[in-house]
Amino acid sequence: VAYALFQPNEFTSSTTFIPQLSSNVKAGGSSLSGLASLAGINIGGIEGSSEFPPTLYPQVVESVPFRLGLLSSYVEVNNNELTLREYFLKDKNSFNFIGTVKKYTIGLPSLILGLFKADEKTDSEISSIYGITKEDQGLFEKLSNTFSLSINEKEGFITMSFFDENKKVSAQVVQTAETLLQEKIIEFKVKSSKELLDFTTNQYIEKKIAFEKLQDDRAVFVDNNINISSSLFQNKLSRIESELSIAQNVVQQLAAQVEQAKLQVNKDTPVFTTINPVTVPFERSAPKRSSIVIIYLFLGFIISSGYVLVKDPLIEIIKSIKS
Repeated sequence: VAYALFQPNEFTSSTTFIPQLSSNVKAGGSSLSGLASLAGINIGGIEGSSEFPPTLYPQVVESVPFRLGLLSSYVEVNNNELTLREYFLKDKNSFNFIGTVKKYTIGLPSLILGLFKADEKTDSEISSIYGITKEDQGLFEKLSNTFSLSINEKEGFITMSFFDENKKVSAQVVQTAETLLQEKIIEFKVKSSKELLDFTTNQYIEKKIAFEKLQDDRAVFVDNNINISSSLFQNKLSRIESELSIAQNVVQQLAAQVEQAKLQVNKDTPVFTTINPVTVPFERSAPKRSSIVIIYLFLGFIISSGYVLVKDPLIEIIKSIKS
């Protein structure tokens, strides 16, 4: 009963949304495909509207960039803005009697093993790319224990939840995590089409500048030979105008392809429909104090019964050994 009463209340906030998967759409025809191949981009994946399946969402949530981004997000606590990292560390540094007892009793074996593991691995060995520290690793484990993402493959919806002692913090974290996850999914999905858009736009700008230079060259050539009507003049003027016509056609085609690439980016950008928006929880989700009391009563009954049954035979055995 004492253990159950000392357990802090925990509040769970959650949200549910559905990713709208796009259908297979062609991405601009053969001309756009040919231009994409020049940039080293396989437009075949874009034509299939390369989907990012929801089954991979848990991998995104467990990735280092996502977790670091979530830890860097801000939460409002008692009219003060803190990063989630600072909030976790502040909560970790505060004294918790029950938590301390659990740490040095039930959690003592894992604590000892953790000291040996800390000696075996250095921070650089954990991650040389993102520079993950032991503090980060501990916060990642806390996120794994408090934050969850579940997928209903049959119905196609995603549920995210987070629990904390502060109900407002739990709601803010879920809201941030939902936004961050959706941004990551959009980034993955539109990567190829954005690369194609950047390449097409750069080509269009280069060809447009070259076309305008040809226009200026033709004007200068005509001005310099305004009173000359020789056959040589006509031949040179004809060649310049031919190059100008070709350059104009290229610029027009590239302008159309830029618009097609913009449309493809919009088509590849996924849409998320929120079914259950984030709300501040009203009722606590844990601890289940009645369940805790029942479990401890059961354990107490088992231990005391075992003691009663084993006590006398054990005393007799000890006496026989001594005699």
